[in-house]
Amino acid sequence: MEKQVDFIWHSGVFLITCLALFLVARLVYKLFNPKINIDQELIEKDNLAFYLGYVSYFLAVVLIVGGIMHSGGTDSFWKEVLLTLLYGTVGIILLNVAFLIVDKWIHPSVKMMDEIVVKHNTALGIIKGANYLGTGIIIGGVMLTEVNKPVEVCLFLLLALGIATLGYFYYNLITRFNINTEVYKGNAAVAFSAAGAQIAFAILIYAGFQIEHVSWKESIMSIGIDVLGGFILLPIIRLVVDLVFVSKRKITDELVNQEVPNVGLGIFEGSAYIAGALLFVWCWNL
Repeated sequence: MEKQVDFIWHSGVFLITCLALFLVARLVYKLFNPKINIDQELIEKDNLAFYLGYVSYFLAVVLIVGGIMHSGGTDSFWKEVLLTLLYGTVGIILLNVAFLIVDKWIHPSVKMMDEIVVKHNTALGIIKGANYLGTGIIIGGVMLTEVNKPVEVCLFLLLALGIATLGYFYYNLITRFNINTEVYKGNAAVAFSAAGAQIAFAILIYAGFQIEHVSWKESIMSIGIDVLGGFILLPIIRLVVDLVFVSKRKITDELVNQEVPNVGLGIFEGSAYIAGALLFVWCWNL
């Protein structure tokens, strides 16, 4: 009975700790985006483009906190609570810094916030959301395995962000159109498809981290195998969707070569990439 009581109040304390981290996340977001009036975007403007990124930001925080809470624990309950708060805050700051880095790598000539806040570009809101989710998945994976090794966390995170960015450009390479050009025009269909590819690569990178870090060589090989699987899977999945599910027309025609892009197909294709990544990880780790 005593153990059950301890379990209940321990769980309650951790829940309160997680809620506190959400308040930290909101504060850090405002610090990194001081020019944005969040309440105005959410309530007065009903800005869907902003909502997509903002909601994804907090989902990314959930993934980071989950990675921390399931990492190696300590013998002291209160020390575990304090470390969760500390590492959670660090993870949230890393999320915001990493987003800025990826944003500059992928969209060097466009101010994403201006496009979202001023122009209400929903397509860029989708891409922003995918950036946050993908980065959250990666940071959560790093925190899960390397939470007590700050140097390894930073180095692995930079490596992972580089790979994730490479995955975005690779997706651009296997399509017959320029993703950024379409997204800047507000093409939500292409944005959903590209977002799915980004999240798929993040899942594969996450899976690559789920080994005990014995040596850099072994860790990089593990990540490399999963990412190589992504490079092989993406064009195959796109071909299957094109030939089997959209047999009467080409994906490219539906996404970019018609007056109204087929948003449903963009969601379908993006979901297929995510499903393919999950199946690859599950089958590889049987």
